[in-house]
Amino acid sequence: LYLDVSAYSCCKRGNVETQYGLPIVTSDTVFAELEQLGIQAWRQLRPPQDLVTYAESDLSDPQREELARFAPQAQAAFFEQPNGRLFTGFRSMGRDWGTVFALVPNQHEDGEELVPIIGEWKHGAEVLSLSPPAGVPNKKDQTHPCPMERCAKREFEEETGLALESLTPLSDHGIAVSSRQTNQLVFPFLGIIKEPIRPQPSSLDGTEHLACILVPLSEWWKLITQGLVLEASSHVVTLLALKQLGRLQLI
Repeated sequence: LYLDVSAYSCCKRGNVETQYGLPIVTSDTVFAELEQLGIQAWRQLRPPQDLVTYAESDLSDPQREELARFAPQAQAAFFEQPNGRLFTGFRSMGRDWGTVFALVPNQHEDGEELVPIIGEWKHGAEVLSLSPPAGVPNKKDQTHPCPMERCAKREFEEETGLALESLTPLSDHGIAVSSRQTNQLVFPFLGIIKEPIRPQPSSLDGTEHLACILVPLSEWWKLITQGLVLEASSHVVTLLALKQLGRLQLI
């Protein structure tokens, strides 16, 4: 899915206001707008199957390449507990990822700042996910001195079409996705949008089907408090970024 962001100024597409070529949505309109953009639940072709059975089935060469590239790996880990008892734990080995929270200036003088948010249907939990731009490192990212920072910047710019002036890490060592079940970490960043803002068309992989929308900050917070933002990493990066920006008053 590619968005045409050739129109930089405020305008309307149908009944939806846009800025920087991206639709502005509220907590009441976000899912209807994403459906208009083609982001909705996918049709399940058959019931899920365990990986061992799937791997042993008659797969095509592309399916085997897909299995080797994307299937999670599992490990058994062996420990001695402080009480001397032996413990065997099981965990999945996933890829770390980076995510970026940023605020975009509103072109209306009295308008509220806007949060670039990605809408994407996720097959893992089978939910429509709302999250700040995120992704995993590619081969070029992994050769960079700061691979997660390069990854986060690249993914943000590819998915939104907006350039970043700078990134601030919000966690020194990453945050565990599920410390009991996996070794995966998420690395949150605060992004500062490069000005003047000159949006470009999004640049997505062939397997990506997502849309970028703009959500006023108060409406994004409302979506979180209403339980409509389902990924914990979205909560984490939002809270840490707002704290970094001095927008949170902590008791």
